[in-house]
Amino acid sequence: MKLNHSFKTLFLMGFIVSLCATAIVGIWIFLFGTFGDLEGRLLFTTITIGAYSLTALCNSALFGRQRVELVGYLGIAISIAGFLYTTLVIWDFFDIGYSWKGIFIFAFLAFSLAHTSLLMLVYLRNYLVMSVLSATICSILIVAGMLIFLVVYEKDIPEVYFRVLGVFAILDVFGTIMTPILSKIRKVEIGRQY
Repeated sequence: MKLNHSFKTLFLMGFIVSLCATAIVGIWIFLFGTFGDLEGRLLFTTITIGAYSLTALCNSALFGRQRVELVGYLGIAISIAGFLYTTLVIWDFFDIGYSWKGIFIFAFLAFSLAHTSLLMLVYLRNYLVMSVLSATICSILIVAGMLIFLVVYEKDIPEVYFRVLGVFAILDVFGTIMTPILSKIRKVEIGRQY
């Protein structure tokens, strides 16, 4: 328990330091930079740090929730891996030919896990809420999988694929909005019973 608390504190302090550093670098570039190659790489690195810090922060919301905490740790691991990979691509440690695919794959995975982590914070003592949450998480994973397939697969993709992707994207948004609303309604109903 104490180790978990220390990890949380260390993670949040690292998050604060990284955001402060990226803010300073970004402001410096906009105020004094010439927007050359170096400034461009620094700016993209700053954006990468900010984006992956936010996805990791969303996943850290599951710390201490024993049944779903593993999802949070997985999301943080993907965020760290995505940050490292993207940064290495920005600074030309990888051949840029196919490396953009990896950037998109990590971004889709990190965003999907962050989205899932935030949804897992809702109050789940109701069959309807759990069903909508489960369907929404399935939709999130399907959308992520379909987007990753689009990045990896380089041939012509039939129109029906995009139609199905659109359907699951709508279900994703619908479930994301409905899950917390249904959870709130259920909590109010339970409160009235007591």
